[in-house]
Amino acid sequence: MKYKLKNMTWALALMAGTVLSISCSDDDDGPNADKTVLQATIDEATELLETTEEGNQEGQFLAGSKAPLQLAVDAAEAIVANNAVTQVQVDNANVNLQEAIATYEEAIIEPIAPANLVAHWRFDEGTGTTAKDETSNGLNGTLKTGHQFWGAGVPSWTTDRYGVANKAIYFDKGANVEVPYNTKLNPQTMTISLWMKQDVNNPILNNQYMVALNRWNGWKLNMQDSPKAFFTAKADVAGGGTATYDRDNADPVLTQGSWYHVVVTFGNGHMIFYVNGVKVRDWDNTPGTMFNISASPVNLTIGQDLPTNGYSLNEADPNYLNWGGFFVGRMDEIRIYNTPLSDTQVLSLYNIEKP
Repeated sequence: MKYKLKNMTWALALMAGTVLSISCSDDDDGPNADKTVLQATIDEATELLETTEEGNQEGQFLAGSKAPLQLAVDAAEAIVANNAVTQVQVDNANVNLQEAIATYEEAIIEPIAPANLVAHWRFDEGTGTTAKDETSNGLNGTLKTGHQFWGAGVPSWTTDRYGVANKAIYFDKGANVEVPYNTKLNPQTMTISLWMKQDVNNPILNNQYMVALNRWNGWKLNMQDSPKAFFTAKADVAGGGTATYDRDNADPVLTQGSWYHVVVTFGNGHMIFYVNGVKVRDWDNTPGTMFNISASPVNLTIGQDLPTNGYSLNEADPNYLNWGGFFVGRMDEIRIYNTPLSDTQVLSLYNIEKP
């Protein structure tokens, strides 16, 4: 994470500065150094440490974020206790401690407004043909048979990432969950979060679609043969036109047979990929807002790229069957937000949901 790298940099610099201030002072004005401002900053940092806590919940601070701030406080207190330091050294210590406070404050987990979570399918039903949306929007999905071309696969309840039976869904041969179109599934900016586990010894294809809203005419999340996560977003851009962005997660590759938490955010000119809570790629060349397909709505599908009855056998049709594909493996805990989540929010979500 960004804040961790910053922590290490200023912490090392701060420790070095403290040693120099104690052993290498050539100035003779130490007794005249004014430490009032530095002491006030120490008091501020100490209060912050005493009144906040680390954790995974909103309003808490990411695990491990307190230690660098405490190190900075200790270094500043050493400056205060040293009667031989110069005013420059005192002022530098104050600047370093203020930077440490600012870095710590970046590690807070910002609240996510309930209205920002537009859909959440836990896949915990374990039986039946309904995947319930846990939000108040009621965007329930129906388990559907895949297209005959793919082998007419049927979704099945399976073991989740915790090893609990019937708490996830297994997909193959076009098996899918279909959710009726709703504009809430087509926000201008968004985040999609899910857990996935690809089958071992299955071909890794470019068209392993996990979740899609009208393919590349809306947005989709699938696997590349790399194997890496791949997100497509069609966007309205300045000047009245549209653009289609195809981007991948870069490293790491997502190995078959292992569970991964995959998150993609889109908005404010960025498409950002996260794997297991860690930001792995930030594409900053994706301006615009998500294209709205409400004029020609298509249902959202989980497990293949279009609703089973939405395919066409006509190669000239944008819904041509042979351009599509399906996912082979397990998925769980799919969430869609109408805003790009922050780094700390994504990491918090991973920590809350990980086995």
